[in-house]
Amino acid sequence: MAKRVRTGITIVALLSAIFAGVLLLPEQVSPQAYKAALFALQSYRTLHPEENPRYLAVVDYSKPSYLKRMALIELKTGEQSFFRVAHGKNSGELYAVRFSDTPESNMSSLGLFRVHDTYSGDHGKAVRLEGLDSTVNGNAFMRDIVLHSAGYVSMFTIIENLLTFNGPRIGRSNGCFVVATGDIVEVAKKLENNGFIYVWRAERKRE
Repeated sequence: MAKRVRTGITIVALLSAIFAGVLLLPEQVSPQAYKAALFALQSYRTLHPEENPRYLAVVDYSKPSYLKRMALIELKTGEQSFFRVAHGKNSGELYAVRFSDTPESNMSSLGLFRVHDTYSGDHGKAVRLEGLDSTVNGNAFMRDIVLHSAGYVSMFTIIENLLTFNGPRIGRSNGCFVVATGDIVEVAKKLENNGFIYVWRAERKRE
């Protein structure tokens, strides 16, 4: 009995240490992700000089989902704010490792998206998106890929997944960009109508 108790305490201590580590980790977006995002936006604006976006969101899917891996950048000042964002359920668990633009794939897509209007949908406030690269995200409208919020993007879900040995990770979407319920108003207000989202991942090494 004592051995079982000590084992239980050890597991709880380990989970507590992991959770504390998650809380202390800083926001993370790779320098390569920023570079690729700014290059993609500049290339798009070269062809569409009438576009004058104020905000660009950079999503770095090379990072685990418990990190705040979406940077929202005010392009004029460089000011940034960071948010957790979910990936598609078939893209991976803790990390997004598979991507698709195929309808019903339940995977995330890469590349540059243009943000359109906000609306009220099944998940409350949401933002419509247009995929700007036909090779990786051109079906975004048809797939109904949007930015919305959900309760599974939360510290509670991270804790729950830790306790059930499924974590640490937040929940996953059907391919949409999903932020915390407390973040959607700020994110939507900054991005709606004239913002862009760029989704990046590191190139995987060939075996």
